[in-house]
Amino acid sequence: MLPKRGSRISVLIGAGISAASGLPTFREPGKGLWAKYDPYKLATPQAFHVGPDDVHEFYNMRRRLLHEVHPNAAHLALADLEKHLAVNGGNLTIITQNVDDLHERSGSTKVLHIHGELLKARCRSCEGVFRWNSDLGRSDRCPNV
Repeated sequence: MLPKRGSRISVLIGAGISAASGLPTFREPGKGLWAKYDPYKLATPQAFHVGPDDVHEFYNMRRRLLHEVHPNAAHLALADLEKHLAVNGGNLTIITQNVDDLHERSGSTKVLHIHGELLKARCRSCEGVFRWNSDLGRSDRCPNV
C-alpha cells in the first residue's frame, strides 16, 4: 500500500542499508571497522592532530571503497517512494547515519547526513565545504585558494 496524497515521511537509516551494498559497518562483531581499527586513533580531532596521515589514509581507503559499490534495492525503493510522494503532493526526507552517497546516487534528493559525508571535505582555514572524490592529504589545497 502506498502512502496517502500529501504524506510527509521521514526515515531514519543506519549502516545496515549500505552493508547490503558491500560497505562495512562500524560495530558489527568481528567484521566492523572498529574490530579492525581503533576509532580513537582514526576518528577524533585528537587523532588527526597526532597522526593526520594515518587519519587521511583511513578515510581515503573508505572513499576508494565507496567508488566500488552501488546503491542496492533498498536505496532504489526509497528513491522511488520519494518520487511517488512528490507527484502526489508529499515528500520524503532521509536522515542517515551513513557517510556514503548511495542514497543520492539512487536518486534521493532530501538526504540529511548526521555524521558527515565521505565525499566532502572542509577547509580548516576558510571553513568551506567542497565535494572531494579522490584521495585527500596534507599536500592538497583548498579550492578557494
